[in-house]
Amino acid sequence: MSSESIINWDAVKSVNYEPPTSLFIDRLIENPSERAHLYDEFSILRADDARVPSSGLAFFSEKKLESLVKRLGSSEIRELVHQIDNEIRTRFLASTNNDNAFAHGVRPLALEQPSSDELQSYTNSYFEIVHPVFPFLDRSDFEERINDAQLSQNLKTDSAFCALFYAVMALGCQYHGRGTFQPGVGEAWKFFQTSFSCVSGIITSHASLPNLQALIAMVRHLSTHTLHNDTLDSNSPKAIFALNTSSLQIENFLIAEACRTVLTLRYQKSILMDCNDAACYRAFWVVYHMEKQYSFQARSSSAIIDLDVGCQIPSVPESVVKGYNWFMASIRISRIFSITYDTLFSVNASTQSTASLLLAVDHIQKLLEGWRQSIPLVYRPGEVLQRLSFADMSTKEIAIRTHFYYFHLIIALERMRLHHSRDRQIADNSLQTMLKAATTVAELTRFIDVEPYTPVFILSIMPLSALFILFDFIIHCPARPDIREKLTLLDILSGHFSMLEHASGGLLPGNYLSRFAHIARRHVETFTSQSANNTRTDSSSIFGSEQNQQDTSYRGDVSVGGNTESDGTASSSHHYINDSFSQEPLAGVDAYDESGTENATPYSADIWPFPLQIESETGFNALFASAVSWEDLMDSARPDAGGNN
Repeated sequence: MSSESIINWDAVKSVNYEPPTSLFIDRLIENPSERAHLYDEFSILRADDARVPSSGLAFFSEKKLESLVKRLGSSEIRELVHQIDNEIRTRFLASTNNDNAFAHGVRPLALEQPSSDELQSYTNSYFEIVHPVFPFLDRSDFEERINDAQLSQNLKTDSAFCALFYAVMALGCQYHGRGTFQPGVGEAWKFFQTSFSCVSGIITSHASLPNLQALIAMVRHLSTHTLHNDTLDSNSPKAIFALNTSSLQIENFLIAEACRTVLTLRYQKSILMDCNDAACYRAFWVVYHMEKQYSFQARSSSAIIDLDVGCQIPSVPESVVKGYNWFMASIRISRIFSITYDTLFSVNASTQSTASLLLAVDHIQKLLEGWRQSIPLVYRPGEVLQRLSFADMSTKEIAIRTHFYYFHLIIALERMRLHHSRDRQIADNSLQTMLKAATTVAELTRFIDVEPYTPVFILSIMPLSALFILFDFIIHCPARPDIREKLTLLDILSGHFSMLEHASGGLLPGNYLSRFAHIARRHVETFTSQSANNTRTDSSSIFGSEQNQQDTSYRGDVSVGGNTESDGTASSSHHYINDSFSQEPLAGVDAYDESGTENATPYSADIWPFPLQIESETGFNALFASAVSWEDLMDSARPDAGGNN
């Protein structure tokens, strides 16, 4: 019996077709006067007041900077953010003589092959440490080729294999002390330059699995190191082999080319004939993982359309660690990255209603929690990560990536929820969750190797995102009873970047970021000093009468210097509140009657609202306590917490 014979066509005719939800572009085509809210996409640290970005680094909107300036009583923070952002922007957008480097190719270095011992050591390190994280190669096939007596000739005649070979050598040799942050120094840099010199041959030839594998290997290398444009200058022997933003164009180019190649090969949707289908599918899913995570952080939509993906997910035993299938987990979280960007952070999402966006946040939160629960307890985000759980270096990177991917999404979701929610309890919960995420990231920095082989996402992006969150919290809530612990966490993050500056020989200036910790600590000390002076002055009003059951206290989030005197010094502008136990909790923010903040919403992502419920019998440590319990947030960070190695 045919399938058509069992279809009830009368029922089909009675159903009205409902087209998919229209996109903004459909409305734009219908009515060209329609407008979406667009903003400067080339700023790294600065965000738009009206939209929340997916990037954890795009943190400082004008409204947030205005709020910080008012509380600090000076424009130092605005100048610092603008200084860093403008430097990054200038390098990123700079037009140089190297703009046509891709078209002309890159001259390879006159580089000798590694010795047989080095070849074996670098290959072993690659497959034992790097490969389990991004398992796109077949080890037996690769080793067969490098042990071929015709290796030298093959490297000269096969550009794809040459690029792959030297990219693998560049990645593997870093675990033998051959990588460095120094410009133009180290074998890893030389290997990669030779690999990259083959790009022009790859992109002008027919798409193939070897070409795709070579591109993936180069992308993987750039995720640990980034290159200054001088690398592309065939007349220059120097390159800044470090975390330099001008390499974003190179990484973006290679990822885009890998996507173009894999889509041209149709690995995601086609039956594969006369080829190693497992190797092809591995390559596709590794590109899927890389591209989805990169696009989310880069505030871009994915080039891979999920609606058109249907290939199987192969078994990858080398990526299974103590029952944790990292390969499968990385694909699943990549899909969540894709859903999150499309539904919350795309241009189309920015035109949706607040109610729709909040429902989407809840939906994605459930997806993310399902992913978290699927991970074995020892590696599960939100649980204490033990050093003993790291069986080897690849396991450590997998574990840290698992936690950082999770908290990357948590921070993005909670920022979106804060931006739109008007519910006090929801806002408090979001603030607690976001601060806990930043706290955990700060704690996890002790596991990060400050080495050239560590991926930039782990080495700098997530720690910097956590630093911004903690800094913002401290400036707005200097009287919190746990503020010293938050300052300690900020110092830990500042120390991490100072160590990075030291390891790079000063090429990566951590002093920029250490200024955030200095500003925060100075702010808390000034606030504490002025609060103590005012407390002594007003002691009679606080303790003078047993009949007076109301406490007069300083608001924990107000500026210690809302005004700046003509000589540049900050003058105090403390606000007082009279709050009794029976009163409704107050949002712990300044009244929005100051210039520049009158349109701020009580639960904007640009402020730290904490309801104050002050009882007359409580001690000073409870005067600034939130309705939400914050006491357990720092337990795992205390020296006596135990369990952390």
